[in-house]
Amino acid sequence: MKFAHIADVHLGREQFNQPFRYDDYLRVFREAVEKAVKADVDFILIAGDLFHVSRPSPRTIRDAVEVLELPRRKGIPVFTIEGNHDKTIRETSVFDLLEHLGLVYTIGLKREPRRGEFQESKKLSENRYLVWGKVGDLEIHGLRHHTRWQLIRGDVNVLKALFKGKRGILMLHQAIDYLAKDTPYQDAFDLRLGELPDGFSYYALGHIHVRRTAEPSQTGLSGPLVYPGSLERTDVREASHLILYSARDRKPKVLENHEAKGFYIVEDFTPEFVGVHARPFYSVRVEGSSKAELRRKVEEVSSLIPRNAIAVITLEGVVKGGVSLAEFNDLLKDSGIRYYTFRSRVVGEAVLSKERLSEEELFTEWERELLLHLRVDPKEFSEGLSEFVSWLVERYRKGMPQAATIPKGETGEKTPKKAKVPEKAPKVREPEKTEKPGKEEKKHEKKPVPKPKNPTSLDAWLRRGKP
Repeated sequence: MKFAHIADVHLGREQFNQPFRYDDYLRVFREAVEKAVKADVDFILIAGDLFHVSRPSPRTIRDAVEVLELPRRKGIPVFTIEGNHDKTIRETSVFDLLEHLGLVYTIGLKREPRRGEFQESKKLSENRYLVWGKVGDLEIHGLRHHTRWQLIRGDVNVLKALFKGKRGILMLHQAIDYLAKDTPYQDAFDLRLGELPDGFSYYALGHIHVRRTAEPSQTGLSGPLVYPGSLERTDVREASHLILYSARDRKPKVLENHEAKGFYIVEDFTPEFVGVHARPFYSVRVEGSSKAELRRKVEEVSSLIPRNAIAVITLEGVVKGGVSLAEFNDLLKDSGIRYYTFRSRVVGEAVLSKERLSEEELFTEWERELLLHLRVDPKEFSEGLSEFVSWLVERYRKGMPQAATIPKGETGEKTPKKAKVPEKAPKVREPEKTEKPGKEEKKHEKKPVPKPKNPTSLDAWLRRGKP
């Protein structure tokens, strides 16, 4: 059994508002699919974020259809899940169109059953089905992106409950803490390693844009955890080259990032990386103590950047009066670099910090847990608001954890941080009651927590059989 594992394509993105970047994202996707088809894979996995937005433009849909036609013509099924960028709160999305055209098979929780050559489904509750892919005897399970409080609800682990006893491949678009180190998701992960369901031969993951793998010997799970990363360089942290020119350097240092962009061809659940030709992306850091020094160094490093590259140039140092980026924007207009932009970390005067407090000293365990839940995209937060409120209410019912400790004096001794609770509740003046003849005064009753008007698929599944 041989398959391709692709993730984080982000079709339709015009990075830096540059139209040529749209073509870059499309080009590497086409290259990846062509290489997968040429390798004669049995199927292709796209682990979320095929599109950059949930409502892609007609042009983006057209281009996606043209690329996905390549495996369809060869009889190669493509299995997908929705990532955080291309998911929608509506029951119908662009993936339904692609399914209708026979280009992809979307797996996860659905309102309608699916059955065919490459799909099976099982009824979980009224109008709720678990849909998975199949190729021969191999099952391909998965779930679209969800926030942490949608997946971990108190003592209920939705993933472990949903995929209990399942085997084959599990495809998720989530950030796992074990592989999120040194990424934007390091402190904003979706799942801990121990929260993943065991029993799968391969975990096809998306969401983290850098390539990461972990073998069963490292994790204790039954199969490898694999992130192929994004096909294009989506952030300065993924730069192909780094140029450093500090105040102590006589000439700039050019460092090459050897982590190429691409995807995996997986045979017998052993992944082998296949690179694609992403555009060169240079991250440049220039340090100086004056505007003149910074300008000279910027002009010097520009000769080291190829004409077809993207360059993000960060200015650093202590410069009297600071700098204005407007003074640098036209500096490289004749350099021939395809696109460049400046960022500034220059300060007008040195700022020194005398002490550094740890996270545990700044926040209690409760506060750290709450912040972890809140570190999501505003769109995702609004979509999962009812789940967050349910989690918050349940957390309060369990009681607040003990407060963290804070430093005391200069001795380094620590004392518990106590919350100030008033001995008596403040008196609130109640409005005067007006009684109507023949009517008895109603006693205060505890109002039930209202159910969300538009429950998600997970909500409906968890509430199955409940009034």
